[in-house]
Amino acid sequence: MSENEEKAVSLIESLKSLVALAATCIGIFVIALGIKYAAEIFNLMFFILKQPDQLVDPVQRLAGVIGAGAYDIKLSDRTIPVANIISLIIYCFGMVTCAFLTISLMQAGAKIISMTVGDGKATKQLLQSVFGKRLQALRDEPTERRGTLDR
Repeated sequence: MSENEEKAVSLIESLKSLVALAATCIGIFVIALGIKYAAEIFNLMFFILKQPDQLVDPVQRLAGVIGAGAYDIKLSDRTIPVANIISLIIYCFGMVTCAFLTISLMQAGAKIISMTVGDGKATKQLLQSVFGKRLQALRDEPTERRGTLDR
């Protein structure tokens, strides 16, 4: 290999490492953002569980948007506020959806990191140091003895 080719290869390898580093930083940022939002959502859920009277005003306002008393079911002894029930379901569904999205955000960050950091040689060395000769014996064994579907 000539000197120019070696410089080009080293430049490409450096660029590849730089892109992997940037992607890893983005993945860490996405995970941290997901953790922040998940903490806020779960904090809100626990706050509402501890003080459910704080949920009355938002549910009433949402019920007013839906139509408040227009959908009430009137029985002989009481009235069932259907708009309040629907608004409570919408509110709870929104909180669960936000919690799911923040957890998905953290999972996406973890996938970004695993795709950029996954070094095959390091994984092989780690497995060889942990399993030692047993891993070498499995690698040398014929494939039909391992039960693969290559038959």
